[in-house]
Amino acid sequence: MKRNDVPILVATAAWSFLFYRQSAGINYFIFDILLIILLLVRDAALLRRLTFIAAAAGCIVSSFFVFWYGTTLPYVANVISLVALAGFSMDPESSFIIAWLQSFFSMCCVVIFMASDFIMRITSPRENSTESRAIQKVLLAIIPVVIFFVFFFIYRESNPIFDQLASRINFDWLSAGWVLFTIGGFLLMYGFFRQRIADSIQRRDHTTPDDLAVITEEQDSLSQFANADNLVYTGVLLLILLNGLLSVVNGLDVYYLGIAHRVPAGITYAQFLHNGTNALILSIILAISIILFYFRGYLNFYGGNKWLKLLAHLWIAQNIILVLSTCYRNYSYIASYGLTHKRIGVYVYLALCIAGLVTTFIKILQAKNNWFLFRKNAWIMYALLIAAVPVDWDTVIADFNISHFQEDKKMEIDQQYMVNLSHANLAQLFRFYIVENKSLKTREDSVQVAVAVTAPNAEAIMETIADPNIEIKKALWSNYLYLDRNYGRHDWQSTCISKDRNLTAIKEMIRTHQLTCPVSLR
Repeated sequence: MKRNDVPILVATAAWSFLFYRQSAGINYFIFDILLIILLLVRDAALLRRLTFIAAAAGCIVSSFFVFWYGTTLPYVANVISLVALAGFSMDPESSFIIAWLQSFFSMCCVVIFMASDFIMRITSPRENSTESRAIQKVLLAIIPVVIFFVFFFIYRESNPIFDQLASRINFDWLSAGWVLFTIGGFLLMYGFFRQRIADSIQRRDHTTPDDLAVITEEQDSLSQFANADNLVYTGVLLLILLNGLLSVVNGLDVYYLGIAHRVPAGITYAQFLHNGTNALILSIILAISIILFYFRGYLNFYGGNKWLKLLAHLWIAQNIILVLSTCYRNYSYIASYGLTHKRIGVYVYLALCIAGLVTTFIKILQAKNNWFLFRKNAWIMYALLIAAVPVDWDTVIADFNISHFQEDKKMEIDQQYMVNLSHANLAQLFRFYIVENKSLKTREDSVQVAVAVTAPNAEAIMETIADPNIEIKKALWSNYLYLDRNYGRHDWQSTCISKDRNLTAIKEMIRTHQLTCPVSLR
């Protein structure tokens, strides 16, 4: 049997057993470990490949924290890691972005590739061995078996007598949903273990070094439009103007943020942050694009490029200052309005901007090509993603907002946003709002209205005045009931540490404080 057949069948069986009608939990961790083992059994030499080891480490870390937290970020990181792992298992010498894209392409087009392999396997000349004939019979039996089950379920639906007879046989393990789910898993595993590599792209990726090849002015495609002296002249003039302009922008930021410690009159913190971030996006894109244009060929080796390089380095440094000032803007905004995923995301984006600028600086300094930027920044993005996985961001957000609001009652916290976070901080908010009866709103911010007792909605209004957190509390109770219903009677495959801890903590609070649930799920 071919080296991919057994891994595909084993992985498909594991997929069906671990994930059918299950939620995210320990199943991801077990499945990732199994896939790594199967790949190493197929090719033990992968243990000597750093790219494969890095992707395997990303799979293990992300899948473990799917088991630990059960939140979205580890899940996304795990999917990205598995696609990269499959790519590197077939081409360990590839760059991250090429390995990932080719692997993703293999999985998206798996039906076409599988049909092609099937036709070739049953029609191409083969050795007349017992093993070869067995493979053919197994492959040829798949379609009749699938059609058999399709008609089996059709007849059960159309004939009550046959349905009654079939119901006497224990088919609890077998259903149309399970069959489709298993077929889907088989397709995914087929694409995972039978990667397709575009030879032309692979060859280009392998043969293109990070260093620029030394060329003459005549070999540079830009030489037909302008000579090196003129290109340097326009580049120097452009970078002088851009450095001067950016120095004014950075100077204003330094004054208002570092000296005056206030935003300009008529501008809100929201405008100050959002406008600054949008300008930063455009600035970084233009900065790198202009630098790539000038430092793409002969000008890297031209003896008269000293000032051009110096001004380019200065502009990169000024862009980094712009990034840092935007960091401070984001910090000031968080200090007034609290922490959210989007505001954390701003920091992630700014970190990637700095990484892009630093690698661009290295490109100019060491005469690297554009492939160098794509390769290094792809790995940096992946490393940053995996580094963010071990952090329970929902709990970080709740901790920050609660602690800082208690220090500064003027903060404007979006309480509804916090309630709509994942289960990871549910027990924490349950204790704060329901057990301790605290709030992230001051009494001055609460509903302050006077109504006649005869008003049609007087009872609801009086209830809100008496407890301004009544809607927040109801939402938390609903979240608890939803988690308990969907996870409380889970199978072991769906075990998640965070869900267990939060449910146990909330049930203990309910028991200790004799709490009564005011809501119910439909």
